[in-house]
Amino acid sequence: MSPFKLLDRSERLFWNALATLQFAVRRRKRPRHLSVLGPIGLGGAGVLEIGDHVTIVSKSRFNRAGVNHPTQLVVGSSGKLCIGDNVGISGASIFCVENIAIGNNVLVGVNCNIFDTDFHAVDYLDRRQGRGTLSAPIVIEEDVWLCANVTVLKGVRIGARSVIAAGSVVTSDIPPDCLAGGVPCKVIRSLVLTHAGSIE
Repeated sequence: MSPFKLLDRSERLFWNALATLQFAVRRRKRPRHLSVLGPIGLGGAGVLEIGDHVTIVSKSRFNRAGVNHPTQLVVGSSGKLCIGDNVGISGASIFCVENIAIGNNVLVGVNCNIFDTDFHAVDYLDRRQGRGTLSAPIVIEEDVWLCANVTVLKGVRIGARSVIAAGSVVTSDIPPDCLAGGVPCKVIRSLVLTHAGSIE
């Protein structure tokens, strides 16, 4: 075995062992067949459910698109974050106060943000008093691809098999089977014929 392959294997073993320790310290069950490539941040006391065969990348060495920071999975005390099977996540920040559901086979591209809360109120007097923060559930259905640097905000549902273009900010629902992009994110075109062609 070459020195580079040995280093790669050793690093993969290290990060997965560290992830196992993080889950144990937080008294969370380690997901089956979880692959962790780099450090991850686990925070909050809420419910975190991760499906089978999930890959979490937190170092640019393992994703040359450029991971800016370790993946963060934070679930507030009354929140519930559910991540389905065969999901890939690279350097994302997922912050859940209420409810975030990510379906099977979803790709969360490098440096994406998924927030079901505004964190702070719009009105400055409410901010001073620490009140008025809004939150609403997020649903990302199966086979969605969030390209690099996408931000998904509270109260949004993204329909199955849709693709969200890089750098988009999703502030309202996106239907299934479409390509959408922009700030704010809007439908660009249907992908129904594309999907049909790939099945044949």
